[in-house]
Amino acid sequence: MAFIAVGVTATGALGRVAPPFVSADVALEEAVSESPSVSYLRPPVVLATSSGIYIVNPEPQQTEPEEATPEATPEPTPEPQPEPQPAFIVYTVQLGDSVASIAAGFGIDVDYILWNNADLHEDPDLLLVGQKLQIPSVNGLVYNVRLGDTLSGIASFYQIDVPSILAFVPNEIGSADTVIEGMVLVLPGAVPPPPPIPAAVIAVEATNPEPEPEPEPAPPPPPPASIGYVWPFSGSISSYFGEYRGGSSYHLAIDIDAFGRYGAPVVASSTGTVVLTASLGWGLGTYVVIRHADGSETIYAHLAAIYVAQGQVVGQGEQIGAIGCTGYCTGAHLHFELWIGGSVVNPLAYLP
Repeated sequence: MAFIAVGVTATGALGRVAPPFVSADVALEEAVSESPSVSYLRPPVVLATSSGIYIVNPEPQQTEPEEATPEATPEPTPEPQPEPQPAFIVYTVQLGDSVASIAAGFGIDVDYILWNNADLHEDPDLLLVGQKLQIPSVNGLVYNVRLGDTLSGIASFYQIDVPSILAFVPNEIGSADTVIEGMVLVLPGAVPPPPPIPAAVIAVEATNPEPEPEPEPAPPPPPPASIGYVWPFSGSISSYFGEYRGGSSYHLAIDIDAFGRYGAPVVASSTGTVVLTASLGWGLGTYVVIRHADGSETIYAHLAAIYVAQGQVVGQGEQIGAIGCTGYCTGAHLHFELWIGGSVVNPLAYLP
């Protein structure tokens, strides 16, 4: 009778089939030779074992989720700060502009446009397209600080108070002691100084003298009286008295050219007393007014510097300032006026 080898597979713990069957004849022979009895009706069953482990359908590893990095809270966008208000601007005249419309547009009085732009005094309606005008941001005068100025002196001259100048933020001055030469200030509420007193008024005052104060120490003797007038500066005439300026405007002075001679000396045309020294950023700029013994007055404008003080007595030919180009000026020159009997006259008729 033939023996049939029965192969039994070993099933792994995870259910995968183990190695293949062992040969039936070999298994039978080994079993018969090793067994003490051959009375078995069937040969022993030989099990094949697996030398390895097989993994079926492994479960995926569980990975811990990464912690999310918190996003930084964005900083709030700062609100744009308004631009600081300028003390004044230089405005270019446009087609259709008038002094009144410009004043209304900037919220200031018409007078402050006229006062800050001396060339408009004689004919405010004569505006030229492209013309430059100095416009303060409030009702006030634009003032260029010169050497020797103090804030109290400036305020006194323009009949305003120091705190009002300090309180005007665009001036950017913390105290009266920080005012230095070259600064440009706006003097809120200031008005221009009065014009020179006509000789007729002086004559009336002389007939009604005020009580004299107690005598003071006698001042030093005045310089010898001068006869007539001398040239305050030597040069060619660049603009004559009475020249037509457009509209109803005429030039009521002579301009003595000083090209290439910036800083040259300017002298008193006649002996007299300095009644006014002023330095403005418009009009005549830095100028001196001298009143003479006969009541006449001479005006020297657009100076670069002033070398005399108000109330000082000066002699004919004495240096009072230096040639410059301050105020409304297109080049270094001297603007020279002569007033006689309360009226402006042509200086050339009285100069040698």
